[in-house]
Amino acid sequence: MQAADILQAHIAKTISLSKEQFGYFFSHFSQQSFKKGQAIVSEGDKVEHEYFVLEGCLKSFFINDEVKMFILQFAMPTWWASDYNALYNGHRATVQVDCITNAEVLRLSNSDREKLCREIPEVGYFFRWRTNKGYVALQKDCCRS
Repeated sequence: MQAADILQAHIAKTISLSKEQFGYFFSHFSQQSFKKGQAIVSEGDKVEHEYFVLEGCLKSFFINDEVKMFILQFAMPTWWASDYNALYNGHRATVQVDCITNAEVLRLSNSDREKLCREIPEVGYFFRWRTNKGYVALQKDCCRS
């Protein structure tokens, strides 16, 4: 399956875009390959992109002052990953993202994401829906007894 097909199937679960709209949407992504163990986002980086996983598995984590690792997410195919605090607020990365396996991703810049959300209301809805689902999942995980 091609990258465009994977992304289109993913977003089609939430929104409907015309062929032209999807082509425009997809044109804002770039595909990248990473090797197992390679860092995508390192502590202190300026973060300008979020990553949609096509193949492989990513790990989002941070290391506290006692040098203990806390894993926040394993991102598998059709999942998204980044340091969102750094991405949205212009801070330096505190969350790291690296590859557990070789990985193929699509990256989207924050500025392109915002532009697409303004230009195509359905895309704005998709990203809002995705963010809301993430908050719900986080609360479910945090509130288990």
